[in-house]
Amino acid sequence: MSILFWSQVHGATTHFPIAFLFGGALFDTLGFFRRGAEASLRYLSAGFYSILVAGLGSFAAVVSGLIVNGWKLVGTGLLLQHHRYVWSAFALTVGLTTWRAVVGYNPSRPALAFYLVVLFLACALVGGAGWTGGHLVGR
Repeated sequence: MSILFWSQVHGATTHFPIAFLFGGALFDTLGFFRRGAEASLRYLSAGFYSILVAGLGSFAAVVSGLIVNGWKLVGTGLLLQHHRYVWSAFALTVGLTTWRAVVGYNPSRPALAFYLVVLFLACALVGGAGWTGGHLVGR
């Protein structure tokens, strides 16, 4: 299969987990600040499933990206910058997904606060990966 095909697959598989990661951050933040156990639990449940989908989907994005760049784990120049963001964001996303899968829908308030800080860091890293990735393809 051609690089053009895998480049398109990478674009498609990348945006899916990004949307769910940012959606999960939104839902979990709303769940953290929402008063009332029932309403809060609804948002936290949506955040739980969003983060699970983001974590699982991130594997397809990483594999397709590795295929596009010839299985280079690091690279040089702009690809190196992109991979610095990608690998950090991927590690945090997988870690956050694992933590949420173990803890479940309704973590303690202090644990959720720390989780949200790390989740916002992951979102920032994903933004950096997107910015450098856009420059890699000339956008």
